[in-house]
Amino acid sequence: MKTLKTSVLASGFSRLKAPRWHLGALWVSDVRAGKIFRIDLDGKVTIVADVPSRPFGLGFLPDGDLLVASMTQRLILKLGADKPTIHADLTDLASGYLRDLAVTRDGNAYVTCFDADAAGPDGFASARVLLATPDGNVRSVADNVAHPSGLAITGSHDLLVAETLGNRLLGFEIGSDGALLHRKVFANFVGMSPLGICVDAESAVWAAAARQSLFCPRATGRADHTPRSRTEPACGRVSVGRTRRPDACLPDRGCQS
Repeated sequence: MKTLKTSVLASGFSRLKAPRWHLGALWVSDVRAGKIFRIDLDGKVTIVADVPSRPFGLGFLPDGDLLVASMTQRLILKLGADKPTIHADLTDLASGYLRDLAVTRDGNAYVTCFDADAAGPDGFASARVLLATPDGNVRSVADNVAHPSGLAITGSHDLLVAETLGNRLLGFEIGSDGALLHRKVFANFVGMSPLGICVDAESAVWAAAARQSLFCPRATGRADHTPRSRTEPACGRVSVGRTRRPDACLPDRGCQS
């Protein structure tokens, strides 16, 4: 198995999550520090916002505003010029903490939630993908997912969900009203539990493993996949840059490139 060469892009973080490329830079949440960071490719780090309520998933609306999933408050916050405002309240729908977030080109925001204390089938039944529409409506659009983690939207406008404890990626067509349709298994993984995922410019999926130094670049959705690479140190999140070259940034204790 190939070991990917990594170098430190930036360091000094607590626990990074949900990397997103936007306007030529990497944006990440630091769950423990309660901050959102912007990291340039030259390693310059800028604090974008303070979000004390454990920020996780990130996504950008069509107008460029940044959305953040607040884990403990079960809110989607919008970061504008001033302090964060509530974009969507998911307290009545979410089981456990909010996790990753993805935003479509028309402004629909999807977020995963999972109650880590509810083990087994009962816990999976309440593990969901939630939708917040641009007009403020919220609803559950998928349930019974074995620990939903990373989210990614493909070039064909499908939503992919990393089903960590199912060792696979689920795929959904996104309906005109934001509903998730035609649930299917997009990819199975052999010996790997996918956590963070992203899609590159050629619509291939990159997946990083949970608590393993395993990495599966360019899953196609056509077959079972065995991890072909590993990273040192182990990294659970991944984002592929589209502006210069397909750099995989894999935050763990710091941010690797």
